[in-house]
Amino acid sequence: MSMLEPVEITAGALHLRPWRPDDADAVFAACQDPEIQRWTSVPVPYRHEDATGFVGARTQAAWRTGTGAYLAVVDATTGDLLASVSLGDMRDADGLPGVAPGGDAEVGYWCAPAARGRGVTTDAVRVLCRWGFGGLGLATIRWMALAGNEASRQVAVRAGFTVAPVPRPLPNRRGGDLTGHWAGVLLPAR
Repeated sequence: MSMLEPVEITAGALHLRPWRPDDADAVFAACQDPEIQRWTSVPVPYRHEDATGFVGARTQAAWRTGTGAYLAVVDATTGDLLASVSLGDMRDADGLPGVAPGGDAEVGYWCAPAARGRGVTTDAVRVLCRWGFGGLGLATIRWMALAGNEASRQVAVRAGFTVAPVPRPLPNRRGGDLTGHWAGVLLPAR
C-alpha cells in the first residue's frame, strides 16, 4: 500500500481539508444529530473520545496507508465546519487495499444540521469525486446508503451517481443484517 498525500481544495465558498485535532469539538457536536446517528456508521452514543479518534488516528491512518481520504468541509471564509466527505475503502484495479490508478473507492458523507438544504454536501461530493478521478486516477467511485435515506440518495443523484435499490442484505456495522439499501456508481466524465 502506498501513502496518500493529504490535499486541500477550495471551491467557491467551500474548503475541503484533512481533519485536524482541533476539529474534535465540532465533530462531536455535529454527530449528536439524530439523523447522522440514524443513517451513518458513527457510534451511538457518540462520545467526545469518538470524535477525537476520528479526527486523529483513524483519518490519519487512512491517508498514511492509502486506503482513504477523509476531509472536513468548512466555510472558506469563516472556517466553520459544514460537512464531512471521504473516499474510503480504496482498492487497486485487482481489488487489493490501497489507492492506485484504475482502482475504486466508496464515497461517504454527512452534513452538519446547520448546513443542510444549501447544496453544501452535493457540491463537496462533486469536488471530491473530481479530485478522485483527476488527482488519483480512480476508475470508479461507489456510493451506498440505507433504503429510506432520501437525503443521501438525493446528494448522490445530484452529484451524478447512477443509483438503484439493492435487494440483498447489507451487513450492519452495529450487528446483524439490514435488508434494504441503495447503491450507486460514478464513472469519470468522458
